[in-house]
Amino acid sequence: MRTFLVIGFVLALSACQPPGPTYAKDIKPILDGRCVNCHVAGGVAPFALDSYENAKTYAVQVADAVEKGRMPPWKAGPSDVTYLRNPSLSDEQKATISAWAKSTDQGDVKKPGAALPEIGGGVTRVDRSLKMPAAYTPSKTPDDYRCFVLTWPETTRKFITGVNALPGVPEQAHHIALYLIPADAAMYPVMWDAEDATPGYECFGGPFGNRPQQFAVNLLTAWIPGYSGTMFPRGGGIEVEPGAMIVMQMHYNVQNARGPQLDQTEMQFTLEDTVQRRLAYQPMLDVAWVGQQMEIPAANPAVVHQLVSDPRSFFQLLGSPLDNTNGFNIEAVMFHMHKLGRRGELILEKADRTRLKVIDIPAWDFHWQNEYQLSEPVRFEPGDKLRVRCTFDNSAANAITTNWGENSDQEMCVANILSSVN
Repeated sequence: MRTFLVIGFVLALSACQPPGPTYAKDIKPILDGRCVNCHVAGGVAPFALDSYENAKTYAVQVADAVEKGRMPPWKAGPSDVTYLRNPSLSDEQKATISAWAKSTDQGDVKKPGAALPEIGGGVTRVDRSLKMPAAYTPSKTPDDYRCFVLTWPETTRKFITGVNALPGVPEQAHHIALYLIPADAAMYPVMWDAEDATPGYECFGGPFGNRPQQFAVNLLTAWIPGYSGTMFPRGGGIEVEPGAMIVMQMHYNVQNARGPQLDQTEMQFTLEDTVQRRLAYQPMLDVAWVGQQMEIPAANPAVVHQLVSDPRSFFQLLGSPLDNTNGFNIEAVMFHMHKLGRRGELILEKADRTRLKVIDIPAWDFHWQNEYQLSEPVRFEPGDKLRVRCTFDNSAANAITTNWGENSDQEMCVANILSSVN
């Protein structure tokens, strides 16, 4: 009798325990909302998470990645602003995934959990598509940086308000950067393309490759895996005049069993004739750095280069299309360093001596260069200053002293500020 009582007590106690998380109710909504944009068959991620079987197979890896903050990829640290499209998981969601990885219970597929709130993304419509003029197969492994010239066909002034990419081979598209080349400099990338026997021309860091910089670099936007397209915030757009060219820099990363595949990536654009806010990327950097005054000595694990200034005159020197006389709005920030970068920061120092941390990337990863759109713009007023600060680690065993440059063994420190004016 005592044995039956003990068994009954255990069963009753078990019945009182709250059920553990299941795939159908708890895990699938998280994976669908934050992971399968990359982790899908034919996607850029190394494995798919779009079914129970796949999720169960990789449950331990998924739990480890979310516990350590590697996934979903979001490199921005705590700051004094908030950002749009932040895919980060809550502590509760991370704990749910970790608990489920120990049981991998499928649950009742007829009772799915509620979908996660949308974090935005996508373009409202496609008004113009431009494809690489000729298909190209990456010739370097694992990384091949290649620029392709896209002829802008519009005959009247347009504003680009949204951008999306359709990589021909998603799993080998690491990221894409678009550069706007003004009409009076459009002959340069065409010439560089003609000098190379294969489609496009080799480049790294920017549209010049190893050539001297002949014109101002105007970033149009960038695409990273997992983005289904990006609309510029708050009804803004970047002006493109007739005769301009677009240089599309493809960073191919070939690490699959199939090897390099023939690619012909296509870019999609949303266009408007007028916009509520005229936007431009204005690069915050020290011109002395470009003049080889940004030395990064070998064997040094913490080299810091920073600039504190009112950047408005520099923006105008570079040919900014915005009139920054009365200040400007910071709408988004896209940091750029190379492979030695470890931390990137942009801080607004107000005239009243208050400080506002706009972006802090405490663990810079060259392979995850996101654009961070602010939930609300931050105002730069006359009398304010911006501080851009980059930290580099050049302590590897085979390290060499390096400096500013386009090549992979050189470095950069740039805060590309998506700006508007009132």
